[in-house]
Amino acid sequence: MKQFFLLSFLSLISTINVRAQTNLAGSVTDDKNQPLAGATISIRGTTTSTITRVNGQFSLPTNESLPLTISVSLTGYKQQDVAVRGNNFRNIVISLTKEAILTDELIMSVSRIPEDSRKAAVTVEKLGTQQFQQSPASSPFDALQNVKGVDLLTQSLTFKSVNLRGFGANNNNRFVQLTDGMDNRSPGLGFGFGNVAGISDLDVERIELIPGASSALYGPDALQGLMLTSSKNPFTYQGLSVQLKTGVNNVGKANFGSKGYGDMAIRYAKQLGTRFAFKVNFQRLSGTDFIADDYSDRSTRARTNFFATDPSKGGIATGIGFVPNNNSNTNFEYDGVNSYGDDINAGGAFTFPKNYANTLLQSKLVTRTGYREVEVLGNNGKVFNNRANVSVHYKLPGNIEASLGWYYGNGNFIRTAGFREYFPDYQRHQIKAELRGDNFFLRAYTTQQRAEAWNIGQTATAINNTWKSVGQWATEFGQAYVENKVSVGEARVTADRGRYLPGSAQFNAVRDAYANTYNTDFIPGSTTVKGTRFRDNSAMRHYEGMYNFTKLLNNAVEVIAGGSIRHYALNTGGTAIALKADGSEYSINEYGTYVQAAKGLKVGTFVTVKPTVAIRYDKNQYVNGGFTPRASAVASVGVHNFRGSWQSAFRNPSPSQLFAIPAAGKGGDVGGSQLSAGPAGLLTNPAYLDSDVKDFVAGRLTEAQLRSRSYNPTTITTEKIKTWELGYKAQIQSKLYVDAFYFHSKYTNFMAAQSFYQPTNGQLTDFAANAYRTLQITFNNFNQTFVNGWGLGTDYGLGQGFTISGNYTHQVGTVTLRDAQGNIINDNAGVPIVKRKMSNPEVAQKGRNFFNSPENRYNIILSNPLLTDRFGATLTYRWTDRMWAEQGTTAGDVWLPSWTSLDAQVSYKVPTVKSVVKLGGTNILNQYYAQGYGLARIGGLYYVSITFDELMR
Repeated sequence: MKQFFLLSFLSLISTINVRAQTNLAGSVTDDKNQPLAGATISIRGTTTSTITRVNGQFSLPTNESLPLTISVSLTGYKQQDVAVRGNNFRNIVISLTKEAILTDELIMSVSRIPEDSRKAAVTVEKLGTQQFQQSPASSPFDALQNVKGVDLLTQSLTFKSVNLRGFGANNNNRFVQLTDGMDNRSPGLGFGFGNVAGISDLDVERIELIPGASSALYGPDALQGLMLTSSKNPFTYQGLSVQLKTGVNNVGKANFGSKGYGDMAIRYAKQLGTRFAFKVNFQRLSGTDFIADDYSDRSTRARTNFFATDPSKGGIATGIGFVPNNNSNTNFEYDGVNSYGDDINAGGAFTFPKNYANTLLQSKLVTRTGYREVEVLGNNGKVFNNRANVSVHYKLPGNIEASLGWYYGNGNFIRTAGFREYFPDYQRHQIKAELRGDNFFLRAYTTQQRAEAWNIGQTATAINNTWKSVGQWATEFGQAYVENKVSVGEARVTADRGRYLPGSAQFNAVRDAYANTYNTDFIPGSTTVKGTRFRDNSAMRHYEGMYNFTKLLNNAVEVIAGGSIRHYALNTGGTAIALKADGSEYSINEYGTYVQAAKGLKVGTFVTVKPTVAIRYDKNQYVNGGFTPRASAVASVGVHNFRGSWQSAFRNPSPSQLFAIPAAGKGGDVGGSQLSAGPAGLLTNPAYLDSDVKDFVAGRLTEAQLRSRSYNPTTITTEKIKTWELGYKAQIQSKLYVDAFYFHSKYTNFMAAQSFYQPTNGQLTDFAANAYRTLQITFNNFNQTFVNGWGLGTDYGLGQGFTISGNYTHQVGTVTLRDAQGNIINDNAGVPIVKRKMSNPEVAQKGRNFFNSPENRYNIILSNPLLTDRFGATLTYRWTDRMWAEQGTTAGDVWLPSWTSLDAQVSYKVPTVKSVVKLGGTNILNQYYAQGYGLARIGGLYYVSITFDELMR
């Protein structure tokens, strides 16, 4: 395959025609003949562009032959296409008129070549510098929360996961994030880290988002969509830019108080001569994270009688029967959501024997006292993030650009998987070399990361057990409760005497001993107890290329073809991913190739149709390969564009989903590969689905029936999706913009981690005594899963620069449940579960499905970037429906309430120093909400910033 790329490169170079360079020059003004700075000038059909200087003038060298067409755009003005000929290329005069709605934009993501966003054959969203400037969000990445259909799950101030079209996840491995063409995902953990290691805010030029299956051109894992973030080219965006931002969050937090934060970014780019340019970026954020401080009694199916049932119908679930008791002084089983070490299903609970001396405690479950998350962390929520980039660019003959870049990200954050995990000092390096022309690109890059973290919940449990075992604690609790006849709260106080207090020297020493010791090693001074730290210092190398054959085919048909090779070198030391039998680390090889063809056709006088077909083949060495075809078409009638597509995609299991193993004796994730089953003890001590265990304990399953349903490690395979989509997009009279879509998706071989219980002593009687560990085992189920949805986005120009925008998205997930033999599963009333909502209690009763997405959400935005020549403002209202959430080992199963957020910003331009002052805030009414169970609750974030742009140009 490497030889293929070398030969392709040589053939591409041989086809390059060196043409004489032409220098385009001109000026851009408004309708009052005032110069406009910062307008973007781009040559249609190429990647060549520049922006106007403070006097409105520009120059743009190109090797394209005249005549050609340039596009001119600027926030608040109508985009204009201008023909450039031999008689005007040295003095191109453009006058732009004010317009609030801008939709005639070029995009790259749908077909990997430039095209008009209105005529794209699939749904696509684009955010550019204009939208970033006008958004109340504090960063370009955060501005995604205003895009229709996007759900951001906030785990940390700097770590947010993008979710689209159902199956929301804190670690979404069904969504691909590309940064300047490089995969943003962790090589070992297999999910994108959001903006933890992304591009500096000042260097983001645009973000393009494709909801839905995108594997045909971008390979595995793009089941739910693709996000392409592109940085600014130093030939186009030059000079010194500086952004200073300060703000406050955690306003009104009881016993915590408001906390400030600061964010500083600097960018410098310079062109030297006609061929060489470079840029340097750095950004530093420091502050206090949003705190996970939900201490209500945890709602989880691990609770006895969690579902409300109808005994007359076989015990079918009719809703949630569990009623939280948030008072640990009266609740034997208090288990706080963000309190750890008190978990009823992760080592924090004790069940008194059936023959206990006091009948009040016989078979009674009691949880010990836990520690709050902020207490275990011990850092008072401090968060930091550093991002840096250095790149050099060189223009070769034939309008080819060569570049070499280094991208760096570093910070601390919390992520939520089966447990909450703290990464105190994450570091990632990406180095990329690229050769790009108007009709091809060749790219090679590597991702090298250092990701070490420790499990917050397991560490809290370990601190408790180091002080006193759960059995000894329960004995003292029982004695106080029975002999002294005290309350639950007083019995807890008695059993807690001498407990390590948060922040004390003893507490910190024990926590650090566990947190700084790998889960494969014994903590200092012990030969039986291991640490809670794990690492993923894995690396990935990726080589890819593409060629556009359209010009070689005399523009008769658009044809592109490409391919890629990936190599993953895992490095976890056995702390997160299993080692081979010889003790060495696993590596993974993948390769893929694709081709796409499209043809624009004229049908009659007013109609044009452009059908497109694409197909791709990908192969991972541990799973079967597969083809992902896509067929689409867009029909344009004047300003009206109708699109339709059939798309397919598949997802390879991530390295952790293949090989993950839990620490010895502890709960955690287990990979679906047979290579993980042995180290997890599943071959000698089987595990059982949590719902089956509950049925067994309740007497609804016999011992033989339960044993027949034990987890059977089989060969894991790819998860697949097929999607039909219809859409409509139009811009009517430069005042109304409409974008609507409908989609229907079907998943097969759905891959997810389900909760299994593994008995402590290998005996089924362990379950009645609460003696088991909870494993999150990844496997392919036989269910048929469907997602249907539609969305509508509109922008309307009200005049005088005002625009009102809105978008609404609706999506529903349904499932046909099947057992391991492929038979349809009945609910407890004996009715087959066929295409029922996954949030319905009788479906959730049979196991988790992880749809984790609101059915409805909408945004309403009122904006005017030109209230005056200097003032601009935006007001945004966001609403998200309630959501049935199923999450992790120590999270739970719960209806999360609906939430709203009001965001606003006011900006003021200071032209004399090329700066913009911005006062903004998100959730300005400070109504705290959580986007996932156990995640940090998000309140108001208020900031003021000043941005100096392109000084010293």
